[in-house]
Amino acid sequence: MVQNMTSWDLVYYILRANVDYVESAYCKVPQRRTDEAEVRHLHGHKVTGIEKRGEKVSVAYTTTDNIEGTMEADLVVGADGPSSTVRSLLQPDVQRTYAGYVALRGTVRENDVTPKTLEAFKDRFTFFHARGIQILAYLIPGENGTLEPGQRLVNFVYYTNIPSESLDEPSKELAELMTDVDGVRHRITMPPGKTNPKVWEKQRVIASEKLPPQFAEIVRATKKPFVQVVTDVISPKNEFVDGKVILLGDALAGFRPHTVASTSQAAFDAMILSDMLSGKVHRTEWKKQTLGYARTIQSRGVDMGNRSQHQDLPLEQHIHDRNLASKPREEEIWPHWAIVDVV
Repeated sequence: MVQNMTSWDLVYYILRANVDYVESAYCKVPQRRTDEAEVRHLHGHKVTGIEKRGEKVSVAYTTTDNIEGTMEADLVVGADGPSSTVRSLLQPDVQRTYAGYVALRGTVRENDVTPKTLEAFKDRFTFFHARGIQILAYLIPGENGTLEPGQRLVNFVYYTNIPSESLDEPSKELAELMTDVDGVRHRITMPPGKTNPKVWEKQRVIASEKLPPQFAEIVRATKKPFVQVVTDVISPKNEFVDGKVILLGDALAGFRPHTVASTSQAAFDAMILSDMLSGKVHRTEWKKQTLGYARTIQSRGVDMGNRSQHQDLPLEQHIHDRNLASKPREEEIWPHWAIVDVV
């Protein structure tokens, strides 16, 4: 099937251009309409409390400058990600749990890889599976959203198992991977460029040993890798405070990356919420569809992750049997089972 790829930075600036007219090199800013509401982004504000106050909801916050304040709203939408602060205030028992593996991520400019490697990923969505490993790669827009050949980026997501009982008491291996160059340990995400070079060198060596050469090349070549701990989280409900506080997107259900559906969930939740508020969809139907989407895809992601990371895949067994029979050289094996062209 056709795969249309993009990048988060391009999506972000297109949204900001159309929502609150932020200028950037990514796209032109449309002309402001006279009949639209004002949109304001208040950065550096952390929600610390939510309570009903008459017909409104009072939201308490603290800024990065340690200034405390409150604001009132008719409706509060918690769209603050899988580690949602809004959700934690309303449902402190709903926590993210470790799935047993991490996603190593990075990009490499296509001009910086060998022609043979670029051929494996150009115009393809390419996968490789092995025991406890899944890696995939594809091209995305380059700097400022450019689609110029040579300037685009090869983006990879590399899932690898790292045993640990929990996030709160991580294993030595997980704690080492999530401790940055400054000695600060991160719980869920290691920001790009903060990975300890000595720790990443171990991953580069492992990539050379366990991955096909095309994948090993891009993992070894990335200059600003980052790490995402794969977790599960889902809220049993999506509305609180007599329906005046609503959870949306990842704050409602954090999907595993295999589903490629987190953005779709956020868009779906936003559109059907708009339809409900405008009277096009009954509140009961809105709730049914929103929770149904969250539960279905969240469960599907768990199944996909378990199959990918903790089961022997039929393809792997088939190739293993074939290799035992013929015992070809390594360079003859990779092209037959590392490249999957679906475009």
